[in-house]
Amino acid sequence: MYILIAIGVILLLIAGVTYYKTRILRWIFIIIGLVLVIGSSIGLNLAQHGHFLMQKNETIETHKLGSKTEVAGKSFIVTTQTKAGKFEYHYMLNGKSYRTMPANGTTRVVTGKKAQLEEKIVSYSANNIVSKFMLVGLPTSTPADSTYTFELPKDWYIISDQQNTEIQKMVDDSKAGLEDKIKDSVTKAVQDAVASNPDYLTDTNAQKQTQDDIVKQVTGEINDQLAKDVEAKLKSWNLEK
Repeated sequence: MYILIAIGVILLLIAGVTYYKTRILRWIFIIIGLVLVIGSSIGLNLAQHGHFLMQKNETIETHKLGSKTEVAGKSFIVTTQTKAGKFEYHYMLNGKSYRTMPANGTTRVVTGKKAQLEEKIVSYSANNIVSKFMLVGLPTSTPADSTYTFELPKDWYIISDQQNTEIQKMVDDSKAGLEDKIKDSVTKAVQDAVASNPDYLTDTNAQKQTQDDIVKQVTGEINDQLAKDVEAKLKSWNLEK
């Protein structure tokens, strides 16, 4: 468009010089010159701010996600921060560990039915001779603008590596003394069963059933408490849903 502006200016100058020498107005030169200057100036502004004469190039890639860790019925994707200040997102898929580091762009999280990462890359470029000619002196392409959208189900969360460490400590603490608690509970249950049924000591099936019931009961109580503790921790981080 700089070329068209220059042509328009030249036509106006010719019209001006002609009028100065002959007192004859070259209206065709004036009209064409004004149209070129004004139209190209508008186009120049649009090209600089609105991708005028450029074609939109858009690619969308979708990546399936698996949780890095799972605790108390909740799934977590864990982030770490690089020395450059960028965030890496760690997750698992088919038993293998993966990580993705979004390039410059916008990252957002939305609630959806499937756990997946959508990578949308948009750029603009002049793809034909006319557009390239009109944009001489101007950029004929733009840097890619990326948008990363994490679509996560309701019970999925993105947490930092430090937050994940805290949650894993909660899991370890919940298991502390588990064996002793199961042993004490089984011992008491057996004593109660023998008191009410002396033949219990010779009934191996009944003894096994007692042990299985106690293990299920104790682990269930521990898991229920862990779920409450994790929920409270997420709430303290303003991550509750």
